[in-house]
Amino acid sequence: MNEDNGTKAARKRRPRKSLSPEQVVDGAITLIQREGIDALSMPKLAEELDCGVMTVYGYVANKDDLLAKVTSRLVDALPLDISGEPSWDDALRRYCIALRQRMLEFPTLAQLLIKRRLWSPSMADVIEWLLDRMASAGWRPDEALRAYRAAQTYTLGFAVYEAERTQTHPYREHETWWRQTLADLPPEQYPRLNEVAEFLPRGALEEQYHWGLERLIGGIAEQR
Repeated sequence: MNEDNGTKAARKRRPRKSLSPEQVVDGAITLIQREGIDALSMPKLAEELDCGVMTVYGYVANKDDLLAKVTSRLVDALPLDISGEPSWDDALRRYCIALRQRMLEFPTLAQLLIKRRLWSPSMADVIEWLLDRMASAGWRPDEALRAYRAAQTYTLGFAVYEAERTQTHPYREHETWWRQTLADLPPEQYPRLNEVAEFLPRGALEEQYHWGLERLIGGIAEQR
């Protein structure tokens, strides 16, 4: 018998009922972070948790249910304090910054937050807080919701773009690609692109995110 297979076969599984729902979700997050969302399966999660596949099914109905729980865990831990009464624009700004921060903490899970519903019990509290701050400032309910969605969509899209260029791959690779690509563009044929050559590699940086967010919120305020 192959030594590795023998070791694997001899490894003792954890005792029955020694898992918790939190540990199952933690295991899924660890697996996704290490190998990607597409690698997640019930057998692989069972291996990650040192348990049988049917044990996993005792905590989640299927993979879709598991991904919903993973998404809920991620949004539950947003680094956002909703106890105060800031202005509507500051509340919206704080939410977006917290959402981006959370996505960058888990770059391989950013796509998951794009594809699935951003919802959990604590997320309901966040949205209620945001809409209340906007209502207190005189916003109509439908317009407040539109503003929230516009800022959130910008943040989700930027975070996925940013994570791919600064987290999944080294930012230096992104910067080098731009510089090599622009070096092949004749200045006489592409004068405007050459004018901004030093700025193009910076599109995925934090300063660009805040620049866009401030102008988005400012534009929303002007349209009230």
